Amino acid sequence: MVYKVEDEVQNKISEKVIVADCDVNFGVRGEHFHIIYSKSYGGMISYKYKGKECISAMPMPNFWHAPTDNDNGNKMAHRYAQWKIASLYPTVKDIITSWDETKAVITYVYQLPTVPATTCQVTYTTYGYGEVQVEMKYEGTVGLSEMPEFGMIMKLPNEYNHVTWYGYGPDENYRDRKEGARLGIFKNKVLDNVLPYVIPQECGNKTGVRWAKVTDERGNGLLIKSEEMEFSALPYTPHELENATHHYELPKSMHTVLKMSLKQMGIGGDDSWGACPLDEYLISSHENMCFKWSMKVI
Repeated sequence: MVYKVEDEVQNKISEKVIVADCDVNFGVRGEHFHIIYSKSYGGMISYKYKGKECISAMPMPNFWHAPTDNDNGNKMAHRYAQWKIASLYPTVKDIITSWDETKAVITYVYQLPTVPATTCQVTYTTYGYGEVQVEMKYEGTVGLSEMPEFGMIMKLPNEYNHVTWYGYGPDENYRDRKEGARLGIFKNKVLDNVLPYVIPQECGNKTGVRWAKVTDERGNGLLIKSEEMEFSALPYTPHELENATHHYELPKSMHTVLKMSLKQMGIGGDDSWGACPLDEYLISSHENMCFKWSMKVI
């Protein structure tokens, strides 16, 4: 049984934000931070704390993971290829904004290049004390295949190479591969999460994560929180892993890549190499989904 200890209530909501509505960006400023939301690129393109940049690429919706050996055995990429394209090429069709003295709310509505067409939206609520609460919503669409993953992906500078998380560990685990994991607080380095499979593939996932800290050598970085999520921190994107057939073909690591997901499909392979995941470990694209998480500089 897991007991939840409520956080101490702190009066932070009164801290103020200043919002600048410019030609191509929205700027949101608090006492020690400055965030830029792009109108043209469609997301958070900068998150500076005390003048230091904390992200190197904006958070974006993600529906894909690098195919595993089991995935390749059951032709997952062929069946679900539209979700890889949707992860790479979403287009912003609308931006909805509102703000007051204590928070700024910016929503991006993305058109996804699927057939039939579908959309998702991501809402950023930025508070004066520096926390950004993120909500990703998807409206179920009939006629699409299951999703490999439902969540978001973002890049940090690669100096943020230490990971501490409260969730299942210490090794990688998945929805249908976590019976040997235990709930606790664990830590490692980002590179430790790249498993030495013969062919590079999806790896390093953690389930049941309540919070994760991704920091540099001095302990500075980001705190990611959710009621419960799946999480990974790797030196490569899913697409970089997928494009390499040997580990020496992986590019020089330039970023720390974070994936925060409501859920990822199971690994499968129950009866033999290549068996599909059981139905309860798939992600139906016909159903509405909502994923909430937050980030804050520490």
